[in-house]
Amino acid sequence: MPGTIVEVLVKVGDRVKEGDAVLISEAMKMETEIQAPISGTITTINVGKGESVNPDETLIEIAPNP
Repeated sequence: MPGTIVEVLVKVGDRVKEGDAVLISEAMKMETEIQAPISGTITTINVGKGESVNPDETLIEIAPNP
């Protein structure tokens, strides 16, 4: 479901673990925590606070830890 980014919780270069919260989005007045699907390092953030997003968009790119 389309939504809006309420908060970006990480920055490029941050290391995250699988399940860590990376974004908070809002759809239909309900906030949802978006979690990292893998452990790794944030390489790209494609969205910012207040931006509208769709379910098929790549929001954040993570390079897996070696």
